Amino acid sequence: MKLDPEEQIIAAAFDQAELDDANERGVAARIEFRPEGHAKVTFTISREFVETARALAWTTGELVAEAIGMAIPPRIRHGSPTSPT
Repeated sequence: MKLDPEEQIIAAAFDQAELDDANERGVAARIEFRPEGHAKVTFTISREFVETARALAWTTGELVAEAIGMAIPPRIRHGSPTSPT
């Protein structure tokens, strides 16, 4: 999809914010709900975190699992389900 110049500026700002967040926290996550009904999740992992994973000889799966754990706040991961009422 081609973006107009204003949309390109907005998209670049979002990308930079995500990169800044990843560099600060080690990992950033973004979820996009698509018009087709599915969602796309993107993780940005800082260079420092990747280098640490390499030094520890982590597998790709271990890196991804740790990234997910870092990106999702504990309150959300361990929160109790809410009642529909």
